[in-house]
Amino acid sequence: MNEGDKMIDLCGKWKVTDDGGEFKFEGTVPGTVQGDLVNLKLMPHPYIGENEKLFRRLEEKSWEYSKDFEVKKLDKRYYDLVIEGIDTLAEVYINGAFVGKCEDMFIGYRFPVKDLLKTGKNTIRVKILSPIKVPKTLERNYGKLYAGEESARVYIRKAQYSYGWDWGARIATSGIWKNIYIEERDDAYLEGSTAYLEDINTVKVTGYVRAVGDRDYTVKVLVDKKEIGQFQVRAGFNGYLFEGKFERGNLELWYPKGYGKSALHNFEFKLFDGEKEISSEKKRIGLRTVKIIQEKDAEGESFIFEINGRRIFAKGADWIPSDNILSWLKDEDYYMLLNMAADANINMLRVWGGGIYENEKFYEKCDELGITVWQDFMFACAEYPDNLEWFRELAGKEARYNVIKLRYHPSIVLWCGNNENNWGFEEWNYNHRHNGEHLGNVLYLQDFPKICAEEDPSRPYWPSSPYGGSMANSDEAGDRHVWNVWSNWVDYKGYLADKSRFVSEFGFQSAPDPKTVDFFAKKSEKEIFGDVMVRHNKQVEGPERIMKFIHNHFGSVKNFDSIIYLSQINQAEAIKTGVDHWRERKYRTAGTLYWQLNDSWPVFSWSSVDYFKRPKGLYYYTKRFYAELLPLVKNDGDELRVIVVNDSEMVEGRLELELWTLSGKKLVEKSYDVRIPSDSVLNVDNFKVSESIEESIGFVRLKAGSKVFENHEVFANFRRTKLEDPHIAFEKSGNTLTIKAEKPALGVRITTERDEILEDNFFAISPDHPKQIKAPKSDFKIFSMYDFLK
Repeated sequence: MNEGDKMIDLCGKWKVTDDGGEFKFEGTVPGTVQGDLVNLKLMPHPYIGENEKLFRRLEEKSWEYSKDFEVKKLDKRYYDLVIEGIDTLAEVYINGAFVGKCEDMFIGYRFPVKDLLKTGKNTIRVKILSPIKVPKTLERNYGKLYAGEESARVYIRKAQYSYGWDWGARIATSGIWKNIYIEERDDAYLEGSTAYLEDINTVKVTGYVRAVGDRDYTVKVLVDKKEIGQFQVRAGFNGYLFEGKFERGNLELWYPKGYGKSALHNFEFKLFDGEKEISSEKKRIGLRTVKIIQEKDAEGESFIFEINGRRIFAKGADWIPSDNILSWLKDEDYYMLLNMAADANINMLRVWGGGIYENEKFYEKCDELGITVWQDFMFACAEYPDNLEWFRELAGKEARYNVIKLRYHPSIVLWCGNNENNWGFEEWNYNHRHNGEHLGNVLYLQDFPKICAEEDPSRPYWPSSPYGGSMANSDEAGDRHVWNVWSNWVDYKGYLADKSRFVSEFGFQSAPDPKTVDFFAKKSEKEIFGDVMVRHNKQVEGPERIMKFIHNHFGSVKNFDSIIYLSQINQAEAIKTGVDHWRERKYRTAGTLYWQLNDSWPVFSWSSVDYFKRPKGLYYYTKRFYAELLPLVKNDGDELRVIVVNDSEMVEGRLELELWTLSGKKLVEKSYDVRIPSDSVLNVDNFKVSESIEESIGFVRLKAGSKVFENHEVFANFRRTKLEDPHIAFEKSGNTLTIKAEKPALGVRITTERDEILEDNFFAISPDHPKQIKAPKSDFKIFSMYDFLK
C-alpha cells in the first residue's frame, strides 16, 4: 500500500469452517487453517512423532473464511479489496456478491469493490478450495506429468514443497496467508518504483502508475531527501509508467559482504496530479552493476559474478522456506537466520524454486547485510503444463508480478527460471513435449527472459539451476548440482575430482541438534531406523546413508547420541572438503552454495542450522571455511602442500603449520612469513614428510594483523586408528574460555544449558595452541570426538 493511503484493515479474527462440518473455529488472518488448528489444540502438533501423517486428510477439505466489518462512509472514488496473498485457489464474495477468484499463491490480487460496499455493516466471505482435489481433477483431464512427491502439484501455483520433499513434511496448507484490506483512494497510485545503474555512473529510475485515463501526472524523485528530478508519466507497453536518468555523482555503491560497504540510499517517489501529491513510495535502494563473466578457458567456460566491475567468489548456501506452516514465521525468524548467515561469512543465498518468493523482510535484511540472492522462479523438479494457454498466462503473470515487486532490491543478483527441470529434461525421463519442446521450457527460455528484460534489465537471467554447457548439469560451463556425493552413495572425498565452474547445490545429511530431537521423539523412539526417526528423515534411504558414512569413517557405532554427533561431524567435514577444494580452484570454480542453510521443520537433513535455529557443526565450520582468508594443508600423495586463499586485499602475516599423530607426537612444525596478493590463491610450500601421515592431523594457523584464521586437515581414518583421550582441560576467566588439550582434540563441542550461538564450536585443538573463545553465558560442558568413539 502507498504512503498516505487509507485502508479498512481486514486482518485479525475470522470465522472459519470446513466443507464437511468437522471444524468451526475463530482463525487468524494472516494465517493458515493448519496453523490455527494446532494453535487452538484442535489438531496435534504436526512436527512431533508421526503426527505429520494426520494432516494429510485436511488436504481434501475446502474452507470458508468469513468476517463482518464496518464501513463508516463511502466518500472516496475508489475502494479496492487488496489480498496480498492467498493459499491458494479461492473465490471471494462481499455482501453475497461475487468479487473475483484467486488462482496463484504468489500473486497479490486487487478487486474494485465500491459498488458492493454499503455504509455500516458488511460481510466478506472467502471460499478456499481443496489444494488436492482441484489439481487432481486437472491431472485427470490433461494428463499426468512427471513431478517428485506429488504429480498433481504442477497444475496448481502453490508452494511446491508443501506436498512434501526429501527434507520437508507434507502439509498442504490453506488460508489467507498475507495481509488483506480495502484500500480507499481518489486517484492513481504508484507501483514498482525502482532505481538501478545503467552503467557505473548513470542511475535510471522507473516505475508504474496505475491510473484511469490520461492525466497530467508527473513523478518527483528524491534521494536521501534531495530532489534529483521530475519525470513525466506516459503510456507504455504494460501500462502507464515514468522513466528518467540522472548522474550518480557521489552516491555510494552497494557491494556484497566482504567486498565493500553495502550502501543503501533512501529513495522517495512522489506522484503528482498537477501540483497535488496523490501517492508516494519510499524504498531503500542500493546502486550496483551485476554481470556474469562467461569466457572460454582451458576447462570450458567461466561463470563468475561481477559486481561493480569486481569479481566475486560466491560463498553461500541454498535457502528453503523456514517453516512448513508459513503463518508461524515471524520477522524475527528471518532476522535471526540472516544474521547467523552473515556471521558465518555467507555472501550469497539461493532462494530455491520449490518454495516461495520470500517475505519482504528477507530481501530487506539481505540488502542491509550485503548477502546477495540468487532468486529462482517457483518451478521445481517437474514438468509444467505450459502447453495449456491458461497455465502459461498465469505463470507469466506470476513472474511479472514478482519481478516488479522485488526488483528494487540490490541483493538480488540473478533471476533463474527453475530448479532442476532442465536437468530433468535430459536425464530424468521428462519426456512430455508440445510442438517439439519439453513442457515448461517455453517459460524458461522464452517467456521469463522476456519478462525480465522488460521489467528488470538491472541483473542477468539464467534459464535453470543447473544449466550450461553440453548438458544442463555439465561441469564445463554454467552452474552445477553435485549430487554424486551422498545421493549416489559416493563418500565426500569424491568432491576432490570435481571441476564444476559454479556449484549451486551440494550437500551431506546430518541429524539436528539433540535438543531438537528431544522435541519430536520420546526416549523410546530414539532409534535411527525407528518409525519416528524415519518419519523425520524424508530422503529415501537417508538413515542408511548416514550410517554408511559413519561406518566408513568411524567404524561400527550404535549409540544414538554418537550417531547424532558423528553425523554432524561427517557433514561438516564433507562440506569443508568440497569448499576447500573449490576455493583453491578460484575462479575456475567461482562459487559454492551448499544445500542447505535452514530447515522447514525439525528433521534429519542437509541444513547447517536446524528448525529451531540451533547451529549444527557445519554452521561453525562455515564460519571458518568461508572466512576471507583460508589457510590449507593438502596431501598430494608423496608430499604436503600449503596454500592460502585470499578474498580480501593484499595481506601480510605469519603462517604456522603443525602435523601431529593422534597419539600426540609432533611430526612437522613449520612457519612462514607470507605476503598474500589480493584476490588470490598463494601456494606457500610443497614438501615431503619422512614419516607416514596416515594416523595424523594437520593444523594451519594464519595470523594477519589482529585476526587469526585456522583450519585443519584430517589425514587419519578413525575406523583404522583408535582415537586416544586428548585430556581436555579448560579455564574460564571473566568472559574468556581457554581450552587446552594434551593430544590433538577433534570435533570439540561445547554444549550449553541454554541455547547459545557461540563464537566458535566443533573445532580442533592442537596441543601447542590452546583455543580461546568468548565464554558461554550459561553452564556448559565440553566434549570431543573421543567421547563418542570410546
